[in-house]
Amino acid sequence: MVKSASPAWIRLKVSPTLESKAEVCNYLCGRLAGLPDTLCEELTLAIHELLGNAFEHGCKLDPERSVELSFVRTDRLILVHVRDDGTGFAAGSVSHAAFNNPPDEPLRHVALRTELGMRPGGFGIMLVKQIADELIYNEAGNEVMLIKYLNNGNRP
Repeated sequence: MVKSASPAWIRLKVSPTLESKAEVCNYLCGRLAGLPDTLCEELTLAIHELLGNAFEHGCKLDPERSVELSFVRTDRLILVHVRDDGTGFAAGSVSHAAFNNPPDEPLRHVALRTELGMRPGGFGIMLVKQIADELIYNEAGNEVMLIKYLNNGNRP
């Protein structure tokens, strides 16, 4: 469901299915037109990862739940806000994610994922943190805001 579709501010409420994730990602990729190719690719990857986490982990791909996404583009920044119906998470509780690896053990999460019987992965948010200028989670862990400044990475 489209809640806002102005050129500068898009707000969607979507069912967390893999099909809708692909549709939303493709649509938002079109909203990145005019940016350098590398930045467009990075932001597409970040949006894909944030939506994937909300769909798969937050909503467990349950079509009865929903994910809300806001995409704001100005001359100075891009802001992506994702909120899912899930219970959220505490960042420190996901030891199987790469962003929780100690600096001296950059692949520690790989062994933890194997022990837990999880598929390979866990690098997503670490990559998003490298792309975003700011990545902010709410207290519950079911909302995230990505901010990317368009003036060479410098804050306005």
